[in-house]
Amino acid sequence: MSKKAKGIFAVIFSLIISLITVFMINEYLNTETQRRVEQASADTHSVVVFANDLTAGTIVSAKDLLVRQYPSHLINHNWFLQNEAGLIIGQELRVDGSKGEPVSKRGLLNQQNTGLSRQLPDGHYAITVSTDNLGLHNALLKPGDVVDIAFVGEHFESGIATESFENIEVFDIHGLNDGYGSYALTLLIKPDDVDEFTRAMGSGMLVWARSSSSSREDVWNTESLTSKVMSWTAY
Repeated sequence: MSKKAKGIFAVIFSLIISLITVFMINEYLNTETQRRVEQASADTHSVVVFANDLTAGTIVSAKDLLVRQYPSHLINHNWFLQNEAGLIIGQELRVDGSKGEPVSKRGLLNQQNTGLSRQLPDGHYAITVSTDNLGLHNALLKPGDVVDIAFVGEHFESGIATESFENIEVFDIHGLNDGYGSYALTLLIKPDDVDEFTRAMGSGMLVWARSSSSSREDVWNTESLTSKVMSWTAY
């Protein structure tokens, strides 16, 4: 075979090898792309989104909702999936919702809220203080009891400085099942007393239980008692 023929053969052979290589690479890319598309399609979930722009306070209805596919790794745990759509209908929006935006649990008012705010009577704040077995009156104190609270301050020549608060209802007691030691009293405080009560909390605290039939006389006398000493002469 002449040199010219050998050169032509080498070129043709290289071209064939190149075509085969390109074909194999193309087949691999097509196969891998198809596999990834199928995998991505299988790893998606139907997420509930807003069909319209809605304002806070709107009661959500079925016409306000649509379903959109999202890859699983992009789904927030607060979003509603398609099988949870019934939980959204009839709920009130806490914040504005935009068209196409996933509906989030945080964006709805919790109508099933049984938290502390819903349990408190109107016109009261809950303030929790620490006490011991003495303040708990040997575990005799119960939620619903009415107490007077005295915060004991520094000693002065005229007596002991106290800051007192009367007719406070005990809302809850924590720690009763843990034996003797530290307990927590949750008290119902009127708005007018919140500031002074909070400021006084750094001092030592005494808890005085009131009888349910006792009068509401002010027993906290801020005037110091003085005694008279009669002069005497030694014989």
